[in-house]
Amino acid sequence: MPANEFVLATNFDDALLEQTRNLPVSTFFGGFPVSLTGGGRPPYILPDVTNEKFRDHIAKIHAQHRKFLVTLNSNDLGLKEYSPNFIPEFLAEAQRLLDLGVDGFIVAIPILMEALHREYPDVHLSASTFARITTVGQAEYFRDLGASVIVLEEANKNFRLIRNLVAADINVEILANQTCIKDCPFRAQHLQNSSLGSQPGNAKFWFEAPIMECGVEVARDPGRLVNSIAVRPEDLEAYEALGVHRFKLSGRNRPTEWLVKVARAYEQKSWEGNLLDILSYVQFKGPMSAVSRIAEQGALPVINQFKEALDPLAGVSMDNKAYPAGFLKRVGNTDCENMSCKVCGYCGGVAQKVVKVNGVPLSDYHPAVANLPPVAMLLPHLGHSSSTPSARRYEPSMKTEAPCTP
Repeated sequence: MPANEFVLATNFDDALLEQTRNLPVSTFFGGFPVSLTGGGRPPYILPDVTNEKFRDHIAKIHAQHRKFLVTLNSNDLGLKEYSPNFIPEFLAEAQRLLDLGVDGFIVAIPILMEALHREYPDVHLSASTFARITTVGQAEYFRDLGASVIVLEEANKNFRLIRNLVAADINVEILANQTCIKDCPFRAQHLQNSSLGSQPGNAKFWFEAPIMECGVEVARDPGRLVNSIAVRPEDLEAYEALGVHRFKLSGRNRPTEWLVKVARAYEQKSWEGNLLDILSYVQFKGPMSAVSRIAEQGALPVINQFKEALDPLAGVSMDNKAYPAGFLKRVGNTDCENMSCKVCGYCGGVAQKVVKVNGVPLSDYHPAVANLPPVAMLLPHLGHSSSTPSARRYEPSMKTEAPCTP
């Protein structure tokens, strides 16, 4: 059986490379906070890396015989792709990145993947989670455009799909440690916000409203974390049985200690204690920080209601060892895509066993969201602020900082 390999986010701290040297991390991924296409994360959460640091970090990765993929994985170009100079500028940017040492690209938009594959037929291309691939036909399309790997996120527990992808000789990568809620209604806007917010010349924001929406949903029912897209370290064996051995571990905005802890837990296929300690858990930290900042400004009296609603999320825990044996196999072989969770009820039952809020069983938790105002009220307060850190784009591209105009 092939050995598992991990594709790990980098925060551009060289200590991360040393501390994962003995772990099966074959590849790191990351990017500049701002790029022509955008890179899948808003600039305000990413490290502000210089050209020199970028090049040097990749050189150290190569010295360990590992690879680096750069994130050009926007799913929305803001119609700039219709400019006659956009694709030439994009390919020039790709060449500059290759000159800096990158080994390949993570891409979500077909026209960009096609352009890259035509120009650089031997360079690795991964179809990003931002491509939202959920069918064999979609995966085949990206493969035929040049994708070496298909990264699954929303469909990462659809075992029937994964079996068929492997049978079609498609190299599957599973995103493991995100806590995005199942069937997320905010996801499309979230991806577009991240995509457009990391492109030059666009309006900026200091926090993404869809994550606030997601935080409110999880505050309403923390049990939703159980049927999120998160994959436990113990569950990697279920994917191995399907023929999948490549796993993506996210956290480009996280400290080195946390990234090493995550990689080690998945390498050992075991984690003791609170599962949230190795998952993204974006529903709490970001939203709570955002409402606290708005509260400090004193311009929105109802913000205290959001603070009250989100505050219990700090005390949510998920007892990883309380999960039933075969949890993921049960979920993966259920027709979740065509069934209401309320009808099935399996994950809800598991949540009652593994989730606690401030040490109290989920059954005794009473959310403070009944009279919560709509998140739309916060939008004017989440826009660009002079206190938001600037984001660096690599200097050779600075001359193309202005957006293309159709």
